[in-house]
Amino acid sequence: MKQRVVITGMGAVSPFGAGAELLTAALSAGRSGARRLPELAAIPAITSHVAGVVPERDYTAIPRHFRRSMTKMSLYATLAAQEALADARLTPPPPAMSFLLGSTMSSMAAWLAFAEKFLNQQLEQVKTTAVFQMMNHSPLANIAQALDLPGVGYGNCAACATGLLNVGLAAQLVAAGLADPVLCGGTDEYHPIMTGCFSIMNAASDRFNDRPAAASRPFDRQRGGIVCAEGCGMLVVESLAGAERRGAPIHAEIIGFGSNTETKNIATPSAASIERCIRLALADAGLDAAQVDFVNAHATGTQVGDAEECAAIAAVYGDRVPVNSLKGHLGHTMAASGCLELIASIDMMRRARFAPTLNLDEPAPECSAIRHLRADEPLTVRVLQKNSFALGGTNCALLVRKWG
Repeated sequence: MKQRVVITGMGAVSPFGAGAELLTAALSAGRSGARRLPELAAIPAITSHVAGVVPERDYTAIPRHFRRSMTKMSLYATLAAQEALADARLTPPPPAMSFLLGSTMSSMAAWLAFAEKFLNQQLEQVKTTAVFQMMNHSPLANIAQALDLPGVGYGNCAACATGLLNVGLAAQLVAAGLADPVLCGGTDEYHPIMTGCFSIMNAASDRFNDRPAAASRPFDRQRGGIVCAEGCGMLVVESLAGAERRGAPIHAEIIGFGSNTETKNIATPSAASIERCIRLALADAGLDAAQVDFVNAHATGTQVGDAEECAAIAAVYGDRVPVNSLKGHLGHTMAASGCLELIASIDMMRRARFAPTLNLDEPAPECSAIRHLRADEPLTVRVLQKNSFALGGTNCALLVRKWG
């Protein structure tokens, strides 16, 4: 028989700063983390000049011998993991704790610095620590060292679905009795190359460069693409029996997870593929569509992606279930997005108040078949669905139930 799985710890670093409370307070206040970046405007080929970056801060509390092999994504992950572990009352973490952590890509800043030395025949100037900053699983390795996590580590990376995929896999490991507890999440650091990639695909928001807070517009008629951002979301997932035995706080119960792969288009998941993913999560939870009360969408503000997700949600839920996206507030925090948005959604479910989709002034006709949340209103939500989809075709849907 499967074990019941709960979330006992949550930690966040976002464009609003370090701390889950800063994240949830900013979203409740309807704030945007996006701002204009002069370094983007200086690159003619990049038409989007807006991004969501983490405010500068002092990281010297992390010992220097750990920081030397860390880039920003690992620094963010260290703070978020420490917060999640403290929240779960797991400090120090148990030796048997497993951990899953990944990013969209390794540090572009570290790679470019290395490439510059290499191309200029200055390889002897590169420090050994640079190698550990460029590995695909650098954040995982750095967290293991800094927090002394000797258990099983999985450096799973699936682009923008990374964070939610790791939460879902962690839940499956715990449910099957293969790991307990598990620290899991996704982290990313911003570099202009990130916006450049979406500019190449004509998927970067460039219509509101003079109004950064209005640039990310999920589902809106004037949406023009993604506002790239950065941060980290980390969660502690464990068995209900273990949490109760420890007297740990419980934020929510994970009751279903679905994941599949889009095979028709490497850039955009189709409505049919997303619908299958959602139905897999429902089947895993043993629920029918009528038992789901809210959907926090992936919705990044792209023309095709938002429309396909809307069609899939409508195919499963019609226009009954309220839907929001938090990327109008946060921008797209890439690998961190699934976890950051899940943390915020769980807090909203607890408070019975949900942030409306920011900048949704006029829903696009192709996004009109669902019930958009357009105002802050009290909502009693017992079961919530979180969506994450990625370039390359990875789809994820997670179902969580309110605790208590």
